[in-house]
Amino acid sequence: PSPEMTTSAAPRRLLVLGGNGYVGQNICDAAVASGKFVVQSLSRSGRPTNPNPNLKELAGVEWIKGDIFDEGCRNDVFKGVDSVVSTIGAFGSNEFMDRVCGDATIGAAESAASEGVSRFGFISSAQVGKFNPSPSFPMYGYFHGKLRAEDAIKKAFPDSHLILRPGFIYGPRMVGSHGPIPLQLAGALISFVGTQLGPLSSLLQTIPFVGTECSSMVPVGSVAKATVHGLMEERSGKILTADEIRSFS
Repeated sequence: PSPEMTTSAAPRRLLVLGGNGYVGQNICDAAVASGKFVVQSLSRSGRPTNPNPNLKELAGVEWIKGDIFDEGCRNDVFKGVDSVVSTIGAFGSNEFMDRVCGDATIGAAESAASEGVSRFGFISSAQVGKFNPSPSFPMYGYFHGKLRAEDAIKKAFPDSHLILRPGFIYGPRMVGSHGPIPLQLAGALISFVGTQLGPLSSLLQTIPFVGTECSSMVPVGSVAKATVHGLMEERSGKILTADEIRSFS
């Protein structure tokens, strides 16, 4: 038999930006569990201070401490990486959110493309493309940043982007030294009301912003599985909606 038939493919290198965060830890855990990736995380603080004890594969992650806004750091860390996923996001002033939710991932996409990374994934928002707030809206920077990041990723990786558009992401979450906090208790209930109650859900979905958010809530485990599955597929540009993400239960 040929070598291709007797040996398995070498694991691909996956770099998760913000991998020590809530969503990032779940993606790292799912990627290690798949056995298809050598997984690294890049964040300002490196190893998570309070890792989720429910995620048993985090010991297999290499935690890299670095500044995503430092181009030299990005270029060094991205060398030899096959896939990058950005889970970066934050809340604060509009200027701060636009920078963190937008500029951080835009710079990462540009560096990844220049270093020959083959695929780029991004955890975006269900509001992108549906909700266009004015610059005075309190969450303008968050959604505008995500929109700009999506555009940059699609430009840098036109045939190999993987963009997920969830609403509120729920599941067990560490909050400081407390937890895991069972966010799924509230998230699953609101998601049910927003999607499974027929005419009431349809009426709720017509409400700007609120309707999209209530109908787009997804379990964090589904986000992680959808991301890992998407990275293992044949290269193609793809945007996953909340319904598509939820199918990975």
